[in-house]
Amino acid sequence: MRKLTLTAGVAAMAIGAVGVAQAVTPTTALKASVSPTKHGTKKKPRNVKLNIELITQPNPSDPAFATKSTVVHFDKNLKFGGKYSKTCSADKVRSNNAACPKGSKVGSGSATGTALGLTENLTVTAYNGPGGNRLELLVDGSSPLTIHEVIEGKLQSDKGKFGQKLVVAIPDTLQQPAPGAYATLTDFKTSVKGTGSKKRPYVGLAGCTKKKLNFQSDFVFTDDSTSTATTTAKCS
Repeated sequence: MRKLTLTAGVAAMAIGAVGVAQAVTPTTALKASVSPTKHGTKKKPRNVKLNIELITQPNPSDPAFATKSTVVHFDKNLKFGGKYSKTCSADKVRSNNAACPKGSKVGSGSATGTALGLTENLTVTAYNGPGGNRLELLVDGSSPLTIHEVIEGKLQSDKGKFGQKLVVAIPDTLQQPAPGAYATLTDFKTSVKGTGSKKRPYVGLAGCTKKKLNFQSDFVFTDDSTSTATTTAKCS
């Protein structure tokens, strides 16, 4: 069951909120790292922890907005073995994540959001979703809003220097927790590392090109404006 409750004060403020009227121009950034940094082989990728941080810094002159979707591109040397790990569906994660199978939880993190001049600190818990190509991100917060929602990312094939990409659609209830009240995720950190198998870990590092790994994130906002951020991570 989705849980998204407004306090009386926030609800009153939302009634007078103004919708998006002009293109927004936030500053976006991406941070990424793996640990350990030493790679394995294509046949036996080394089990690593993958750390990703997405940053959106609103321009003070911009109207209120939210992130509608995000695509995170991963270096071709990173291999994902979700189909070798236990899974938990988005519905189960949302309704009772404590009932998810042992081993389906693959990470955790934190996030920060702003709406109507108020800031909310959120916790993030990551689960391996069905099919081996889904990541279920449970987002929880208690003040000023009570938030309990799942953001689902779908892993797809990529091209060029990227091997795969995670396509993430932000639920409408997180974009606008109240009519006209746009919630901006200013910071979203997640670290993932599952068990998988010896030859196919949940996140594996199979190689290292020029001692670096390439990452890119593409943001789409509620007014359909876009932004792209890139970064590299060390490997050896």
